[in-house]
Amino acid sequence: MPDAFPRQYVNGPTTFARKVDAQDWLAAQRTLIVQGLLRPATVASRVTLAEYAERWLVSRRNSKGEPLRPTTAHVYRHYLDRRILPALGPRPMPQITREVVERWFAGLLPDRPTLRERTYALLKTMFNSAVDDGLVPTNPCRIRGGSGSRAVVQPVVLNPAEVRALAEEMPDHLRLSIYLGAWCQLRSGELLELRRGDIDDRSVRISRGVTWVNSQPIVGPPKTDAGVRAVAIPPHIRPAIDEHLATYANSGSHGLLFPARPGIDRQIYSPTFADTFKRAALRAGLPGSLRSHHLRHTGLTILAQAGATLAELQARAGHATPGTAMRYQHAVAARDEQMADALSALAEA
Repeated sequence: MPDAFPRQYVNGPTTFARKVDAQDWLAAQRTLIVQGLLRPATVASRVTLAEYAERWLVSRRNSKGEPLRPTTAHVYRHYLDRRILPALGPRPMPQITREVVERWFAGLLPDRPTLRERTYALLKTMFNSAVDDGLVPTNPCRIRGGSGSRAVVQPVVLNPAEVRALAEEMPDHLRLSIYLGAWCQLRSGELLELRRGDIDDRSVRISRGVTWVNSQPIVGPPKTDAGVRAVAIPPHIRPAIDEHLATYANSGSHGLLFPARPGIDRQIYSPTFADTFKRAALRAGLPGSLRSHHLRHTGLTILAQAGATLAELQARAGHATPGTAMRYQHAVAARDEQMADALSALAEA
């Protein structure tokens, strides 16, 4: 009499060195099935990680229920094609076990901890979805600390004189970008998409930013609702703004403040801006690790030292959660410890 259900042959997660090891693995799978913790279809699934990744990228939604941004999808594709799929892509999902992930992770970018963390986090997120889809019983990405490395490059905090020196070394048509980055705490993508209509006598309104995919500009809203904001302009940079609007910005309310070329409605290419910034920093005698994003860090740290509350920092920077804004409060705490040490030194003297 034929079987009611045709047999399905399933490969184990690895080639076992001994027959008894294979039998132990098979017994464990049977136990999970009997307990209802594992469906036979899950064990027998032949969907590979590469196949699942393609479907996942298309169907993935962000916290707002929207498809992935083009820049985010581009970054994920890079991580998959360069770091994940060459090693794990051909394997059926159930055969990617915790041991397989640990061996892969052991050789993953040991000298680039931040990139290693982000690549591992992507794989872990994909397997969370695979668990929800019933393709695997549990997430095999269970490496302690795998997603918790520290950034190698620490932010550089400038003082006001250094901000001024850096601005003086920038080309005239980009000098204002330094002041807006430091004193209005704008991200570089927000800066390069600014238009005349975004600035009035009192504030800069942020509702868009520009990112780049395959050398093409992508303009879109901030990632979170908190990123849409109005930032009050410090009075001391108002003259620089007026001069820039009169001399370098494109005409009309939709005119770019920092066009790639005068009169052309195209943003400066982000790598070009970064290279110009780097050369200006070197001429100003500033650290080689300085990046344009550190201007934002500089301004928020100075605000924290001036007494800004956590809520004020979060609102001005457009942070969605207090966690990121807390780092500037930590900078103030470190400064407070230095002042306490100085008091002790004076007392001993």
